[in-house]
Amino acid sequence: MLLTEKEGRAERALKLLPRAVCEEIIRLLRARRGGIGALSEVRIRAGGLCSVLAGEENIILYNTVTPYEMEEVVRRLTDGALYTYRDSISSGFVTLEGGIRVGLCGLARYEYKSVVGVTDMRSLVFRFPRGECAFTEELYEIWRRGVGAGMLIYSPPGVGKTTALRALAGAVGRGESARRVCVVDERCEFCEEDYRDAQVDILKGYRRKSGLEIATRTMSAEVVMIDELGADDAGSILQAVRCGIPLVATAHAASFEEIKKKASLSLLLECGAFEVFVGIRRSGGKYTLTEDRL
Repeated sequence: MLLTEKEGRAERALKLLPRAVCEEIIRLLRARRGGIGALSEVRIRAGGLCSVLAGEENIILYNTVTPYEMEEVVRRLTDGALYTYRDSISSGFVTLEGGIRVGLCGLARYEYKSVVGVTDMRSLVFRFPRGECAFTEELYEIWRRGVGAGMLIYSPPGVGKTTALRALAGAVGRGESARRVCVVDERCEFCEEDYRDAQVDILKGYRRKSGLEIATRTMSAEVVMIDELGADDAGSILQAVRCGIPLVATAHAASFEEIKKKASLSLLLECGAFEVFVGIRRSGGKYTLTEDRL
């Protein structure tokens, strides 16, 4: 059976798991509609339950993972060079080929209030980018109506914000009306291969502050995109906005009312960093977008 490029990346990631777990997952997916393309998450726990999220169904696996097998998975994730991934692991994740993000849960070690290492990994969650975005055209039309305005895309966790941002980057960077897009990809979740026909540049692994400075000052971007706004991003974002470059970002929230009440966004809202707000909802496998403006 021929696999798409994204499905091939997912299968290669599954092969990092213990053999019995990997084979069970592949058997499950092949028997389901959508196959490996329906895979959203894999969770493994040393000595505990392992599960798969396919579509909207959470499936408990028969096979389990021993503490030794968990160590082997972590070794494969880091190519046997744990030190090389120290900063990423301290932030709670490792990113694989194609933007597959692996969240890590273990014993944290602190120095001067900062996490400097994580050991004794007990849980891992592999989060797989969803397939094609089901609402790319609708999202792009909202963006086009507000060209030149900042846009904030929001939803509860796991509903598809990052997928939406990936799709919008390509839509904005393609075609006769294409604009130069620069993505500040701190967690390495965007893949250059997805934008071979688009004017999209990706600053992989850059911290937000330096990435935004480079995007605005040296890459001459016409649109800047960042995923998952943090509480410390306001200052850097305002600097970019003052350069006159529209920003598209994502944030966790269940409603526009929640967005307006978030203390971490108050300064950005007051300064007009965002004028267009797009909420994503999913129910029964179908997506609904809501559009609001300040």
